[in-house]
Amino acid sequence: NTMFSKKWKMKNFFKSFTNIFVISIALLFISSCQNNDKIILSDPLFSTESIENAGIDSIGFLMRKHVIVVTVKDKNEIHLYGAMDGKFKKSISREGAFPNGITVINDQFVLVTERDNKHVAVFNTSMEFLGSFGENELGSPYGISYYKVDDGKYKVFVTDSYEYNNPKQDRILSWDFSINDDTFAVSSASIFGNPTLYQVESIHVDKHFKTMLVAEEMEEHHKIMALDLETGQTKVDDLGDFNRGNDPEGIALVKNKDNTGYWICTEQSKTDNRFHLYDRQTLERISTMYLEDVSYTDGITTAYMHGNWYLYAVDNDKRVVAFQLPEIN
Repeated sequence: NTMFSKKWKMKNFFKSFTNIFVISIALLFISSCQNNDKIILSDPLFSTESIENAGIDSIGFLMRKHVIVVTVKDKNEIHLYGAMDGKFKKSISREGAFPNGITVINDQFVLVTERDNKHVAVFNTSMEFLGSFGENELGSPYGISYYKVDDGKYKVFVTDSYEYNNPKQDRILSWDFSINDDTFAVSSASIFGNPTLYQVESIHVDKHFKTMLVAEEMEEHHKIMALDLETGQTKVDDLGDFNRGNDPEGIALVKNKDNTGYWICTEQSKTDNRFHLYDRQTLERISTMYLEDVSYTDGITTAYMHGNWYLYAVDNDKRVVAFQLPEIN
């Protein structure tokens, strides 16, 4: 009887231990899935001073100067802030221009789409105006991106939302942009691909994986579309997640030296502002990210400094908030 009792106790002990172990593993798995499904960033690096009725739209990054360049469309201005502390540097006035999208080429030229001027304005890093292009081809330019073709040679893409909300197959235009010392030259425009788009703004390209992401903002067609950077053909018609009536807005990319990384695509909302993360290569969904006390985000950009990736996001059209991004596998 004593022997039987001991065996029975040992059997129950191992059974209980096994149950606890299985439950623990299950809870860890569930917790891992939940953490992967939702990422919350709550400790900002900084936030810039709020500006009411500013219409802050898009953000560029000057690496050597550690400065972010921000378009302030409703005030027809471009603002510069410290990229690590958010301190205001200076403001550039662009009378009647309505500056929208922004990108920085070779850490040397700042390109800004100016909707009401119907062109792309080009500045040096001191924000001195150098010239423009696109006047003969653009109707209502919004987003802008580029990739490097060769030394001194780049391909620039601009989204054109002329005749708002009408289906068009010429919403994306491209130019060859070449650099010679401190001067630039551009080719005539070409139409990139022929996707049917209604209302386009944000655009971003990844040369390594030959991918272009474009945001379709017309409510009945909300989506992020992926195009092949070489052919213009559709890779993925709709990455998903933008089906709740909120605008797809800013698009940014985290790209590591080993060519891993992820896309960040903004779903603009006053009450449930979200950032969807997709694998850089496969375009499969990774997670959804939230920024604490940041809502109604328009433009975003990423920057790599001091061994870390940072995300800069527009908050409610009136300020920029910066966060250090976590490592995401």
